[in-house]
Amino acid sequence: MATSLDVKIEFKQLCDTLENAIKVQGIEKKGQILETFIDNCRKIGNKLKTEYPESDVSLYPILRLILPDLERERGPHNLKQVSLARLYARVYGFVKNSDNYKKLENYREPMPGKFMRNDFADRAYQVLDKRLPKTSTGFTIAQMNIFLDDISKKDATMSQKIETFRVLFRHITGFEMKWVTRIVLKDLRLGIGTKRILHIYHQDANEKFLVTNDLREICNQLHDPNTKIKCGIQIFSHFKPMLLERCDIKNIEKLFRDNGLYYVQTKYDGERSQLHMKDGKFKYFTRRGYDITKNSGYGETGSSGFLTSVFTRRLNPNCHSFILDGELMGWHKEKRTFGTKGMNFDVKNLSESSHHQPCFVAFDVILHNDILLVDKPYKDRLKLLDDIFTAEEGSLLVCPFSLISNREELIEAFNECLRNDEEGLVIKKYDMKYKPNVRDGGGCYKIKAEYSDSLIQDIDLIILGGYYGEGKYTGIIKSFMMGVAAPTSNEEENPSRFFAVVSVSSGISDKMLHDLQTKFASHWTKECPENITGPRGKQPDVWIHPKDSIILTIRATEMIRSNEYPIGYSLRFPRVVNIRKDKPWYSPCTSSELLLLVKNKGMIQKLTKREATLSDVDDAPILKLQRTVSRNKLIEHVFPERIVPLTRLLDGKEICVINGTDELAKEQIEETLQQHSARIVQNPMNTTFCVIVGNNRTIRGKEVINSGKYDVVTLDWFKRVTNQSDLSSLGDFLPWELLCSRDITKRRLEANYDEYYDNFIVNADEETLKRSFDKIANSLADQFTVEQRKEMDKELFNGNASPYSLFRDIIGFFENQSCCTKFKFRFMSGTIKDNIDNSVSHIFVEDDKSNNIVENLKVHNLTSVKIVKCKWIEECFRNGRICDITDYLIDY
Repeated sequence: MATSLDVKIEFKQLCDTLENAIKVQGIEKKGQILETFIDNCRKIGNKLKTEYPESDVSLYPILRLILPDLERERGPHNLKQVSLARLYARVYGFVKNSDNYKKLENYREPMPGKFMRNDFADRAYQVLDKRLPKTSTGFTIAQMNIFLDDISKKDATMSQKIETFRVLFRHITGFEMKWVTRIVLKDLRLGIGTKRILHIYHQDANEKFLVTNDLREICNQLHDPNTKIKCGIQIFSHFKPMLLERCDIKNIEKLFRDNGLYYVQTKYDGERSQLHMKDGKFKYFTRRGYDITKNSGYGETGSSGFLTSVFTRRLNPNCHSFILDGELMGWHKEKRTFGTKGMNFDVKNLSESSHHQPCFVAFDVILHNDILLVDKPYKDRLKLLDDIFTAEEGSLLVCPFSLISNREELIEAFNECLRNDEEGLVIKKYDMKYKPNVRDGGGCYKIKAEYSDSLIQDIDLIILGGYYGEGKYTGIIKSFMMGVAAPTSNEEENPSRFFAVVSVSSGISDKMLHDLQTKFASHWTKECPENITGPRGKQPDVWIHPKDSIILTIRATEMIRSNEYPIGYSLRFPRVVNIRKDKPWYSPCTSSELLLLVKNKGMIQKLTKREATLSDVDDAPILKLQRTVSRNKLIEHVFPERIVPLTRLLDGKEICVINGTDELAKEQIEETLQQHSARIVQNPMNTTFCVIVGNNRTIRGKEVINSGKYDVVTLDWFKRVTNQSDLSSLGDFLPWELLCSRDITKRRLEANYDEYYDNFIVNADEETLKRSFDKIANSLADQFTVEQRKEMDKELFNGNASPYSLFRDIIGFFENQSCCTKFKFRFMSGTIKDNIDNSVSHIFVEDDKSNNIVENLKVHNLTSVKIVKCKWIEECFRNGRICDITDYLIDY
């Protein structure tokens, strides 16, 4: 009799595997544990298939538990940590104020005298373990998936979920309960990324996932690890859409340097979606790959849902298949206007009784009549898009667009968008190709007011409370409740009342977080001070008296009406942009000042304070909403706190920092330069001493390098001059620190250095010789192709490969440029690159800590590059042959 693989594997086996993986250090060891488990499951499946050919041996039921965040078939559990805490308490009848109830609900708080638990699952295990069976009952993977299906049913009430958990807890141990909890929360905390896990399952799984986003399809098509398939966009399979690169208004001039033509469109504030159709059958996918076709607002056929019925009657009869990229918006049936995400409705779940109805706004066509269009220029795709259907107000339309060719037209379009209270603009190069899952360098940009310091109204708010974080932030205040002061009748009086406005965690670096923890450690209190009115919903875990607090500058996209907060408004997408060390606790923005920003009776108030002008393309001062304070109480400074110079190393030098890196932010670089008396400017001029570019792949970075007008240096120059022991003399640039230089600098350096960086005057040492040899090697490398070099090897060694050419086919970048292994690699004919580009095949690191490298690869979409430990080179060098690289790979 036919059976299935998930019935043959116990859930405890999976739990043991996950527990072992979480305990070991290093991605490789974690990967090996998961790989062993998956291989064993395949062996069991193969044996089962031999005995029962009709058996289902897909690993999908297993993989969906290992990667629960990729789950798309089940509906949402609607269970987060707080609701799970209350559910578990009800299962076991814990009284609300009992110790066990408090331990569950306050899981983020450290427990005095106890080991600090890492997450909610650990805390639940600590509280419930003694109440659960001591030995496993053989609960299977199949049974676990049935349980998850049950708690995810649309009509499942909380009482039904409680009973489902109660039944489950009779069959699993506390150890298994811990992993069930993590699976329900869709966060296993394994310390190994999704890409690595998919790669363990199959070497082509990541490529397939990029275009399908469908875990079941990946498991079905790639069950055999030796299978090779061609991955591509397919009808009815979700793919990751092309994304928009962020663009500041001051950088728009660079878009038109090559006489570029762009389509300008409104940026809609809805749900990014795909619509697939073939022969009258429709499917709707959200950006994250959730299939919402069966929701009542949509429908698979013209008779089964609202939006599909509109499409069916408005469709061009000559069109029998398409894939559209667009935005799902909510259209108010009576007001006949679009809603936004800030309003209290979910466009995915709109029904006939809702005030809003779904409206699909199409802005691209990816497939038309079975022909894939990704390589067609956008101007041609737009023509096809306009011929697919006839628009219908409030239900179906093509995103309006206009063609522009200069910055003046773009600024006018942007200001029109501000006047209409729209989210922003999308601009797309008229000939851009469609590149799934690509953000940077694709020719598609988004411009919003909040990207520009001078256009958005920043607000100074005071910290009133804090919320504990999770994971590595457990026991640490990770987000802050911010508020305004009640206005006073007398300017000389300090405010006596404060009102909560919003909680914020974005924009706070770990260092800032640490500084705030230290400052507030002795001031946090469990009781809400009498002069603070908090939110109606989730209260802060701890409070602080305003007189012990500080003011932060907050930037948000907009103000929204909210019954949760006492003044009736809150902020949307807030983030911290500054700590106001120059302002005392009694001078935050007041409630009346904040409400002055309300322009109309709408639900949402944009925080833009003016329209853009051509001068914004150059530079603009940062203005903030600040309360005026009495002169005899405090002399306010409208400029940031002055940095006291430590040295005069850069005195008189004007320096522009274009950007930094993840390791060293632009603001940190500027602050350090000011400590050495430099004058910081935001745009380079003829008087600028040098320009620092940390990331030369950004629009602005490329532009300043290609101009040839300035001495553009890397962070190597910055680190050298600010870390040198003798700070009395600056010295000249070093040629290898320059990305480009002025003619006068170039001539000066040519008088002192040859083309291989060898100084004519200063004696060479080991470091300078290595640098010169590398330069020579790179110069020679450009003269011959790899194939030509292989032919020369054969001529030199009687038709055999050279024993000194092990790494002939490898182009490598070394994270540590002074790594000694680098020279063994070069000796064995490896090609070394000073920067990561499209030609690099391997990146060599000395340990597992490669976060900056990984982020760099992700940003530039270099997903095929291998990150390898330098020990592999040593192993190959020692054995005189290329050794297996598997154990030396680092996952990302």
